[in-house]
Amino acid sequence: MGLRKCPRCELNYIRDDEQLCNVCKRHMKGEVETDDVVTICTECGENPAVRGSELCAMCLREARRQENLEKMADDLTGSSVVDDMNGIDELEVPIDDDIPEIELEEIDKELGGDSNLGSDDMDEGEEEEDEEN
Repeated sequence: MGLRKCPRCELNYIRDDEQLCNVCKRHMKGEVETDDVVTICTECGENPAVRGSELCAMCLREARRQENLEKMADDLTGSSVVDDMNGIDELEVPIDDDIPEIELEEIDKELGGDSNLGSDDMDEGEEEEDEEN
């Protein structure tokens, strides 16, 4: 019992007692071969892609998560939360009556007024450090 090439395709080997190879028999019956070619994910380039998609399961899940985050961010930009945050600069901080006026004046002196914001104190501290070294 020897082997010979299929007379139809001349690619596959068949036994002497067979007329066609299995591939040619399926093709003659009308069965279509499905290509079992594995497509690789276009995003990561490592994992096989999910059928009907160009992405693997992990990348597809991450893409959906990103879409949901963007939707949530869009929903927040239209809400009153952002409107409330825009007005935060306009808030007035009430001065606590428990702090004596003398301490408030000392704090102002330490800060050097509103324009300097403590820059004088830094210069004095730097001069003292230079003298010590």
